[in-house]
Amino acid sequence: MEIRKIQKTGGSTLVVSLPKAWCQNFDLKVGSKVMLNYNDKGGIMMEPFDREQTSSGAILEIKKDADIDNELRMLISKYIQGVKRIVIRAEDKKAMDDVMRRFMDYTIGFEIIDEKANEATMEDLISLPMLTFEKGMRRMVTLVRSIVAESISDQKIPVDYVLQKENEVDKFNIYIQRLFNQSLKDYSVLQLNKISSSEALSYLLVSRILERIADHGLRIYSLLGKKALNNVEIKNYIKAATDIMGRSMEYFFKKDVQNANIEISKKGYFKTERDKINRTLRESAEGIVLAEILEDAERIALYSTDICELIMDYFE
Repeated sequence: MEIRKIQKTGGSTLVVSLPKAWCQNFDLKVGSKVMLNYNDKGGIMMEPFDREQTSSGAILEIKKDADIDNELRMLISKYIQGVKRIVIRAEDKKAMDDVMRRFMDYTIGFEIIDEKANEATMEDLISLPMLTFEKGMRRMVTLVRSIVAESISDQKIPVDYVLQKENEVDKFNIYIQRLFNQSLKDYSVLQLNKISSSEALSYLLVSRILERIADHGLRIYSLLGKKALNNVEIKNYIKAATDIMGRSMEYFFKKDVQNANIEISKKGYFKTERDKINRTLRESAEGIVLAEILEDAERIALYSTDICELIMDYFE
């Protein structure tokens, strides 16, 4: 850390000199442009303007017989890093089409804007203020609640619809990772979202928890298959777990530390209730499957109390 004095030049302009080593590292000279981003708490971040321009795009070269999964992971990592434009070049057009299709299935905002025989350009067309941390996460909550509800519904919807909802949860989780990374580089992202850097981190952590809860909801659906859940105690247990998730998220959005603290104390209830129900399943022909469903439901409840603990850790 360096401490430098503010000086005055030209009669009224206030200036601070830049470290020589920093300027040399980025080849900054008289006339070079820099970008300044600041927040309402007094922080300023400065970075070379040309560096920002070059980092906003990426090029992916796909060779013959390339591992498509590896190439997809590379693209998603660039997306999370915050690139605005991606150019894909491939020796095999089918492989290029496959990577682009799967990439757009996993992400939000990117569309193909130009396509040739063996090259395509995708660009982020979403406007940042339109999809904030809160809007993205509220959509995640709606999807997760729906997945868990569908898992125990008497009128089962096709598994493809549930998988589609789970995929949407994954997309928003990845999007929030991208938004968080952008907030680290650009204070204006925090200003647009009206949150602090620590609150942005809390969104990142909660989005991962919601993604895990969705996985448990999908697993309950898979364990039941086409069968209805006739065990009333287990059905009520799952509903209680879903309700605590809903309350936890509302406390999160409201930054309600007091009620979050009360919710955490309910951890013991779910463990005790699960043990009690498990004792009644010993004579059941479907006891093993029902016990696994109970375990998934308990995980939903415990993950929800984890959200409440994050509220207490990150909000005043």
